[in-house]
Amino acid sequence: MNETLNSSYNYQGKTYSINPFQKKVFSEIKSLSQKNNTLYYVLGKQNPNSKGGNLNLKQMKNFIKRGIRRYFQRYSPMYHQGLENEMVKFYCVFETNKDFNQSQKESVLFDEGFYLGLHFHLFISISQPPNWFSFGLLFNSICSELTSLSYRRDCFSHLDCEKIENLDEYFILYHTKQFFDRPSPEMVMKNN
Repeated sequence: MNETLNSSYNYQGKTYSINPFQKKVFSEIKSLSQKNNTLYYVLGKQNPNSKGGNLNLKQMKNFIKRGIRRYFQRYSPMYHQGLENEMVKFYCVFETNKDFNQSQKESVLFDEGFYLGLHFHLFISISQPPNWFSFGLLFNSICSELTSLSYRRDCFSHLDCEKIENLDEYFILYHTKQFFDRPSPEMVMKNN
């Protein structure tokens, strides 16, 4: 893909349009994969059958940030306030499931038992990690915080991470698709 984004793109057989908000999200995520940076991707899907209910957007944001901060507090040999923001940059896109997202285009209200399907896609970048840094332990810290409420320990059905060797630009654009109809700054979180 070239440096200038077109107004639409094809991904997995579907055509998606791009608005200015999506272009901004694209460029901010892409900036995380600069030369010499190590990039990780974390996916968290909530459980539709959670006995204690699921986390809301504010709780998810707080727990992700707290998980990152607590990792650095525990493992950094010389922690100081804000070290986590100096060492890692992250960008998180929150989405709802496809059915809920599509229902927002309808004039009829959905059934109150409808599953929101709130989940997140977290991109974490670190430049020249020190020898004490472990992404596995950082991921565990984030997971620990997300499941820290005793009555909501089962709220995530899927938490997974992987190192991204080559960030595919269509992969980034795919994570902006829900912003086509409704650009939603509250559905993104970043620390840079």
